[in-house]
Amino acid sequence: MSKRPTNGKYHAPASAAVAQVATGDLSPEQATRRAMAAVFRALDGIVKVMIARANEGSHLHAKLLFDLAGISAASLPPEADAGAEEPSLTRMLMEKLDQMAEETASAEDKRPVE
Repeated sequence: MSKRPTNGKYHAPASAAVAQVATGDLSPEQATRRAMAAVFRALDGIVKVMIARANEGSHLHAKLLFDLAGISAASLPPEADAGAEEPSLTRMLMEKLDQMAEETASAEDKRPVE
């Protein structure tokens, strides 16, 4: 078992899978599958720690969490005034469809006549 050095730099001992890849007992594809499985098993704990760091004020952890969740400033609805009605999902969808229809119509108008 490895001991943590006093300089703060700790490197866990190589796993059996890494040793198997090094000796040729495990293919790179098998090693990749095992690594992905290990990450997914640890994901819940990792996300909880990242959320804690983001709540402590780490903008890097917050940004990574937002990226993982597919959240961007562009995907969020604009902030409403305190007394304003929250935009409904139906209204937002209809506005987006109207915008797409206008863009399609203007693109067709710019098409050369054959």
